[in-house]
Amino acid sequence: MLHKKSFVKKTKGGKIVKVVREHYLRDDIWSGSPLDPRCDPSAHKLAADAKHYLVIDTNVALHQMDFLEHPAIKDVVVCRTVVEEVEHRNKAGGQRLKALCQSPTKRFFVFSNEHHKETYVKEEPGESPNDRNDRAIRVVAKWYADRLPSMPILLLTNDAGNLAAAAAMGITGMTLPSYARSRAADAPELQDLVARQEFMDEDDATLAAEAIAAAAAATAGSARGGPAGPGPGSNRDAAAATAAANSSSGQRSSKRKRLFEQHRPMSDIQAGIAAGRYHQGALRVNRFNPFEGWVSSEAVGRDILISGRIDMNRAIDGDIVVVELLPESQWKAPSRVLPRAATKQSKGNQLLNNADDGSTDEADADIAPEIFQVAPEQDLEGPAALSSSLPDGRRPTGRVVGVIRRNWRTRGYCGSLKPEELGAGSSTKSLLFVPVDRRYPMIRIHTRQGAQLMDKRMVVAIDSWDTDSLYPSGHYVRTLGVIGDQDVETDVLLIENDINTAPFSPAVHACVPPLPWAVIEADIADPNREDLRHLPICSVDPPGCKDIDDALHVRQLPNGNFEVGVHIADVTHFVHGGTAMDIEAASRATTTYLVQRRLDMLPKPLTEDICSLRGGVERLAFSAIWEMTPEAEVVSVRFTKSVIASRAALTYAEAQTRIDDERLTDEITVGLRHMNLLAKKLRAKRTAAGALQLASPEVKFEIDTETHNPLDVGMYQVGVYSFWGNWGGRRGRVCVLCSLA
Repeated sequence: MLHKKSFVKKTKGGKIVKVVREHYLRDDIWSGSPLDPRCDPSAHKLAADAKHYLVIDTNVALHQMDFLEHPAIKDVVVCRTVVEEVEHRNKAGGQRLKALCQSPTKRFFVFSNEHHKETYVKEEPGESPNDRNDRAIRVVAKWYADRLPSMPILLLTNDAGNLAAAAAMGITGMTLPSYARSRAADAPELQDLVARQEFMDEDDATLAAEAIAAAAAATAGSARGGPAGPGPGSNRDAAAATAAANSSSGQRSSKRKRLFEQHRPMSDIQAGIAAGRYHQGALRVNRFNPFEGWVSSEAVGRDILISGRIDMNRAIDGDIVVVELLPESQWKAPSRVLPRAATKQSKGNQLLNNADDGSTDEADADIAPEIFQVAPEQDLEGPAALSSSLPDGRRPTGRVVGVIRRNWRTRGYCGSLKPEELGAGSSTKSLLFVPVDRRYPMIRIHTRQGAQLMDKRMVVAIDSWDTDSLYPSGHYVRTLGVIGDQDVETDVLLIENDINTAPFSPAVHACVPPLPWAVIEADIADPNREDLRHLPICSVDPPGCKDIDDALHVRQLPNGNFEVGVHIADVTHFVHGGTAMDIEAASRATTTYLVQRRLDMLPKPLTEDICSLRGGVERLAFSAIWEMTPEAEVVSVRFTKSVIASRAALTYAEAQTRIDDERLTDEITVGLRHMNLLAKKLRAKRTAAGALQLASPEVKFEIDTETHNPLDVGMYQVGVYSFWGNWGGRRGRVCVLCSLA
């Protein structure tokens, strides 16, 4: 079935053109369920014995990813409409949703509703894209319910208007909190994973409610219905937006005093930036004093100081904010001391309770004595001690009036709960979560696991931050383990620094050649690759190194000069552009080394075998070869792909022993001695030319082979090894390459 869509657009040249696109609709798109007799068995992904199938809307996919990733959530139908909108609005969320759909255990089935002739929904005149997509999702839920009468179909949505429209069509719909409560018997932790708010923040919700309510009033009496439920112009949009606003502000503001100003509307922000009244930039919060931040401004010529949580106006570190400069009479000097912490727990509790009437002192309420990295009232060095623009130490000071882009981490924040007494009563407790990174404010969460989580490191995600709340609201994501445990604290470091710890996928491993691997005749016969297996090549690395990625050689030429070669493992021969391994390596960027382990950028078979320049085996490399005079002057240099055969994989101590033992006269030892002399001369020249000595000590640990706990700590001794130590210890051979270049 052929369907045509046409629209007009304006080209860059200013011409108006009509665009017609053909949209093909089919009837052979499968449901993915073995309960459907018309579904091809190769397309089966949903379970036949599932209690029910879930159909999710776009907002659930965008804002409730932690909930969806829980192992208890399975057998989910994801409309192609939802996938495309999530990928368009949130790249990271799209990747997480894609991973769920590809997981064989989660059983998330992507249904191509936009190409099925029975589920395709045409946008009606005056209908917004959001309403059209919601209607398309309801049509899919209805189609599954009719297609699989023996399987309950649940539409998961937190949109009240969407639920009402679904009920009118005979579709069973539930909000996420209701669904989580229904699963309390088999998965009680689901209730903690529900994000508190998914529509929009309070500022946008209030503006949207007013705009949509006005539009609904203007079109009253023209509501449309039909098989897909209420259409555009109905009160569904106004009700949904008003509910969003009330849930975040209206119902609470009658009881609680507003602590922060609402963010300015985007139209006002854009006009203010154009007029020079506002300044845009990224907020950088002081690591030692979380109540001070800085925003760079080219117009002002200096960083603008943001002093206090009130002037930060619910912005956190990394947010792209809009700042209004205060009058010069209100400019402040950066604080040189940390704010005082509450001295008694009872005082802190009283301050938190006073948040309802707005009488809380922000500094006292938001500081927990146990998380100070610098003692209270201790002099600060660094950002707080920067030179000021005025003689009395004051700097340009401003306040945040809007947030253009939030920097809330999708992976969440690591930390622990602030110690509080868990009183009797409701099983759900409102508690404060303290991030390990003090640049971020404490986060209020509601959890049923308060007693069990008090001594745990955990991950929490931010959902919203209302104007009447001292703290952002969030939800529990997962528990890492007991505070102080070595593995748990290591996980905290990795998560906080956004290090990918996931194992490589089967698609990545499929890109690695099978073991055992060896150089073949085709590699040697390659006209673009030079055979250097005859050269006296060796490598020098720390003891126990398995990923030997570079090697060297030096030999004297008949004319008295020296040939110096640096050979790097040719990883590009195995990592091809656009493959799963290339994409994964690009996202990881580097191998991360920890005390007791490392997290590889590439799979171990590649780094520790195929691309490891081990002694006595032939390997592919990329070589840089210099001709140098005895005085270390470069005569020529050439670069080539190569085949090498390292003759020895030496440790630092072994290399030093060879250099010092005058009885050894083999090619490797003689080459090391020549290289040592050349390195000394190069270093002397660089020092004479004014080169900086930037070498820093490198820490080494002695690890217990069974428990992997550190037994001793020391330093790589610079200068002990006459050649290797002089060039920075562990990676000194790289410095030789820099010197020669």
